[in-house]
Amino acid sequence: MAATNQNQAIKDLQSRLDWFDQERRKQNRKVAELEQKLELQTREIEQREQRIQALEQQLAGLNAKTARIPQIDVQLAQFKDEIVHMVEQYDQRRIQSEAEMDRLRRVEQEGIAREIADLRKELTPIARLQNEMELRQAEEARLANLVGQLKTDVDALRNRLETWDTNFTFLEEKEKHNSRAIADAQNNIVEINKRWENIHGRLDTLNSSILRLESSMTSITEQNEAIKDSTKNWMEQIQLGEYERNQKLEKWRQRLEEQLTDLERYNQEWITYSDQYKEAKMAVETLAQWQEQMENQQHEASELIRIESQRMQSRWDDFLTEEDKKWKSLGVDTEQRWATLNRHIRTILEQITVMEDSLKQIEQDKDLLWRVQSAQADALKQFPLKWLEEVEKVIQQNPNRRRQPTLVPVREEFD
Repeated sequence: MAATNQNQAIKDLQSRLDWFDQERRKQNRKVAELEQKLELQTREIEQREQRIQALEQQLAGLNAKTARIPQIDVQLAQFKDEIVHMVEQYDQRRIQSEAEMDRLRRVEQEGIAREIADLRKELTPIARLQNEMELRQAEEARLANLVGQLKTDVDALRNRLETWDTNFTFLEEKEKHNSRAIADAQNNIVEINKRWENIHGRLDTLNSSILRLESSMTSITEQNEAIKDSTKNWMEQIQLGEYERNQKLEKWRQRLEEQLTDLERYNQEWITYSDQYKEAKMAVETLAQWQEQMENQQHEASELIRIESQRMQSRWDDFLTEEDKKWKSLGVDTEQRWATLNRHIRTILEQITVMEDSLKQIEQDKDLLWRVQSAQADALKQFPLKWLEEVEKVIQQNPNRRRQPTLVPVREEFD
């Protein structure tokens, strides 16, 4: 009966060894497949990162170009809203990933609890085996006379069992190593998938941002051309007004010269008339009526000269006042435009500074989340190791190994 039990135990060990060998091969194949998938995903991630870097460089170039263009308040506000939306999406994904990790941790804890319960159920027959120890001791005393005959076979079997124990230990170590490799590969795949989702989101966001920036660049370029055209027209109008003003001044100067010439001519005529009047007065002192007429003509001529001089002086003063007002209005308008442009530039620089600070804060949050997830993954890796240690302790507490010292004195006494 003992031989039958031993043969049965040997068959069980062989079947277990075959099963472990098959599982090891399956796990080796799985590990190879996972390594290939990991390499492919690593290459894809590198290509994506290169593309992202290229897109980021293009985006930096576009930002550098748009930073020199005024009137981009609307585009910057939209970009700010997109950054806020992206941060909100990042927070939502982070919350979802944390919830998924909690769910996986609960599932693993439930699986470990079930396995521990199964182990406890398997350990319940130990009490029954202890009760049967006395009966087995009597049976072993009865079978002691057969030990001598089976000693040679037992030695051979012991050698084979030691060899199998060594192989079993090696397989267990290999199984542990494969389990750790599979767990690491699964964790790496999960992390790669998470990075892939982040990269995919960043690519979508960058593509949409680039499209919007390209469309906004077209409109901004058109606006810039319109501003240049309006500025050019404005300068041409100013030059044309300056030219017309100079022409008017030249005309007024010519008219003043003509008036001065007329005044000089009138003065000369007046002198001539005075001389003639004196001569006529001396010649015809008796002609009072003619004298009165000449005096009236002289008065009218002087009055005309005075009125014409006042009119010319008034028109000249009005012209100077109008030109001063135009120049002052032009100066105020130019100063207002420069002040508006400076305010726009300061606002854009402040918004860019705020965006850079927000990006730095996002990078810090990302690094913190990465460290927390790495720590959680390391903590999760320790659970299977602890479970394997508990299983090894239970295996080391096998009751068959505790019965072996009771057989030794029986065999020695029989010998």
